[in-house]
Amino acid sequence: MSKLLRIPSDGLEIVAETFGDGPALVFAHGLSGNRHGVRRQLAALADRYRIVIFDQRGHGDSSPVTDPALFTPEAMAEDMAAVMDALNIDKAIVGGESMGADTTLTFALRHPERVQALLLTVPAFGDAVNSEAPRMIEMAGRIQTLGLPAFLAAAREVWRDQFFWPEDVIEVVGGTFASHQSDSLATAMRTVMNWTMPDMEPLRALRCPTCVIGWPDDPLHPLALAERIAALIPRAQLEIMPTLPEVVHNPGLVGAIYGRYLSQIQ
Repeated sequence: MSKLLRIPSDGLEIVAETFGDGPALVFAHGLSGNRHGVRRQLAALADRYRIVIFDQRGHGDSSPVTDPALFTPEAMAEDMAAVMDALNIDKAIVGGESMGADTTLTFALRHPERVQALLLTVPAFGDAVNSEAPRMIEMAGRIQTLGLPAFLAAAREVWRDQFFWPEDVIEVVGGTFASHQSDSLATAMRTVMNWTMPDMEPLRALRCPTCVIGWPDDPLHPLALAERIAALIPRAQLEIMPTLPEVVHNPGLVGAIYGRYLSQIQ
C-alpha cells in the first residue's frame, strides 16, 4: 500500500508517495513528467526497496510555479532533501530522469554523504544549452496561449502522423502532460530548457556507485551526454536501452536495468 505525503519545501508543497519495503530509493521525474510515470518504471523493485517518488515543483500535484527564479537545479535538489528529511531518510539510493537526473546530480554534489548509489536516466543538461531548447520553448508558448487541452489535441495529431507513435504511447504522454497546470508547465519548460552545468569537472569527485542509462535517436537526451557523464564519474556504468517510444511502451525496462545494477553492487 502506498503512502501519500504533502511536504513543505521553500514555501511550496511537494507531493510525495512511498511504497515497497527495504532500503530507500528516491527518484525524480523529468520535465513535463510526474511521479506516476516513475511508479510505472520502478514498480517491480518494490519487493526489494522502499520506493519514494514525488512530483517536482511546478509539476503534477505539487505547487504550481510561475516564477522562473524558482526553477533551479539547486532549489529542486533541496526539494529532494526535504522529501528525505520528512521521511527520516538519512541516506538513500537516489536517481532521476532527464531534468530529474540534473536534480539528482546537483543533490549528490551538495550532499554526497546522503547518497548510497546514483541512478541517472538520459541526462539532458551538460555544459551547453540543450539543442532542443528552441523547440521546447516554442512549445511552452503554445501551451500558454492555447491551454493544455487544445495544445494536446493538436499535439496528438503530430505524434500520430509525423512521429508515428503508437496509440498507447500517445495516451501515456498526453495523460502526463495533462496532469499539470498550463502556466506552471510553460514556465518550467521555458526555464529548465536553458539549464547548463557550466563546469562538469566536479562530477569526478563523486565516489558513489553510479548507473547511467542512455538511449539513441533522441536529441533532447543526447546519448553523447550520457556517455560523457558516465566517463566523468569514477564508479559509473553506462547502459544503453531502446529508443524513447519503446521505453514509454514498456517502462519496466528502466527498473529492470537498475534492479540488475543494484544487485551487482550490493
